[in-house]
Amino acid sequence: MPHNNKKPSFLAVLPLLFLLPVLPARADCGQAKVERGASAFAAECSVCHAARQDAAPGMGPNLAGVIGRNAGSQPGFAYSQAMKARARAWEQDGLQAFIAQPQAEVPGTYMPYAGMADADQRQAIACFLAQQR
Repeated sequence: MPHNNKKPSFLAVLPLLFLLPVLPARADCGQAKVERGASAFAAECSVCHAARQDAAPGMGPNLAGVIGRNAGSQPGFAYSQAMKARARAWEQDGLQAFIAQPQAEVPGTYMPYAGMADADQRQAIACFLAQQR
């Protein structure tokens, strides 16, 4: 089979350029953002959640390793049926959306949190949690 060495024309890739605004931005998780996330987690989340593998469970599930873990899957925690039904792995963007509006993202979740309006703070928490394994 002959090899086609033709490069794609600009017109061929032009429709793809319109997708760029809708693609999620990669989180900038530099050390400063992770540190802000640790502080924000301590202030906002640690009342109910731990973020270290060796920590005792709290009112909420331990969030160490939450990025990449399926929702509602941590052994030993009594999740709502709604959270179990989410059935997909947490990633940073989805976690940020959940932190913003837990009841809107997972209607029926047991999490009694109204949500966090500050997008930078949500991103920092997601960056911090991505580091916790």
